[in-house]
Amino acid sequence: MMRFTDHDSGLPKIGLMLPYEGDCSAEGLVQVASAAESSGLDSVWVGDHIAFPVEMDSINPTMSTGKYPYPIDNPRLEAFTALAFIAGATSTIRLGVNACVVPYRNPLLLGKVVSTLDHLSNGRVVFGATLGWCSEEFEALGVEFGRRRQRLEEGIEILRLLWEEEEPSYEGETSSFKAVHMRPKPQQSPIPIFFGGHSRPALRRAAAIGDGWLSIRLPPEELREYVDFLEEEREQSPLARQPFTISTNFPARVGTNDGLADLSDHDRSTSALKKLGEAGADQVIVVVPSHDPDELTEAVNHLGLIQDGHQD
Repeated sequence: MMRFTDHDSGLPKIGLMLPYEGDCSAEGLVQVASAAESSGLDSVWVGDHIAFPVEMDSINPTMSTGKYPYPIDNPRLEAFTALAFIAGATSTIRLGVNACVVPYRNPLLLGKVVSTLDHLSNGRVVFGATLGWCSEEFEALGVEFGRRRQRLEEGIEILRLLWEEEEPSYEGETSSFKAVHMRPKPQQSPIPIFFGGHSRPALRRAAAIGDGWLSIRLPPEELREYVDFLEEEREQSPLARQPFTISTNFPARVGTNDGLADLSDHDRSTSALKKLGEAGADQVIVVVPSHDPDELTEAVNHLGLIQDGHQD
């Protein structure tokens, strides 16, 4: 299976989840993103939720507890607005959403937002796509939860049409429109689309029509099982796209004693990252459970040293 990345260091490429959720100022957000770029990290990422209901009973399938991992009343930035803000403060680092709940949004509007961001950032967008799990959030947005699979799959078809064709039109079950003009086009051709999800249908979707897969935190041996399944599915799919990126989360912090990787221990962190690479990860997204820009910047500085030290 052809890989998206081309890294000679033996480590996966390193990205960072930005503090888009919680009390982080605009200045703090720029500080962390700028530090990530200066340290040579590959990408920065934000998540996507719009309006968590006060009362919520939905099961979060990405967490063993079934619960959302942070307080639902946290301040939470809108994903593409936040990335546009970061794009204006940086010049080279890639800008990712992990992952956009595609069914939440009108696909023409979403296509315009993402193509504009890619155009103005000089081709730096990585588009993560997911089905969504919070039925109460769907209800609040006026979107039918039971048709989210169709909205996701048709939405991806529409996005690619909008980004690639001069006068796209579409006729589907959830969306239809006559030929439209939508320019400027993205700088990238194509914008890479990575799919989230760990169910068999989600993995098959990623293998068949995705440019990559976004994983939650997995130990190397479990990640390898998912990678093997994706490779088998891609070998059987006539539409499988090349190249294809495997991405996984890597929870960590500096000086941790709570079971997370300690980024100040460069040898052990390097070993952990390398094991994920050997299991098939082309990219890791480091998730530091903090909204303190100084703590995050310290973590970024260690990641830069880990990356540079292994290249030496």
